[in-house]
Amino acid sequence: MKIWISFLLLVSSLALAQSEEPLKKGNTVYVESLSKNENSQETLKAFVDQLQEWGHWKVAANKSSADFIIKLNLEASRGIRVTSWGGTSMACSARFYDKADVLLWETDTYRASPNGTNGFNAKKAAARKLANAIEKKYR
Repeated sequence: MKIWISFLLLVSSLALAQSEEPLKKGNTVYVESLSKNENSQETLKAFVDQLQEWGHWKVAANKSSADFIIKLNLEASRGIRVTSWGGTSMACSARFYDKADVLLWETDTYRASPNGTNGFNAKKAAARKLANAIEKKYR
């Protein structure tokens, strides 16, 4: 019985290690967003800047040279909210895929509204929140 349990633990740890392999430090990542509106593109650029500043992964210029892909889900909303003074609020999340387009991991959604604490730039604030959460997981 002990041998069987040890075998199951070994197999499960090997499977987990293989699924995390593309995300190891030093690998290359390609970041994309399906949304092409201006707010989403600015948030995408801010997120890529945060990843490059962190330096854990190299950011690839094209999908074919990357070890894995991050697909951003970006949503913009306008109007006055409790936490903002109007302007465009952003919500972003990320999904990590290997080269075979298999989902490896998915983040929570991070929101930011323009206010004085983020220089009235919700795009950069949301990108920073998302990048910080990813950095915390992969330190």
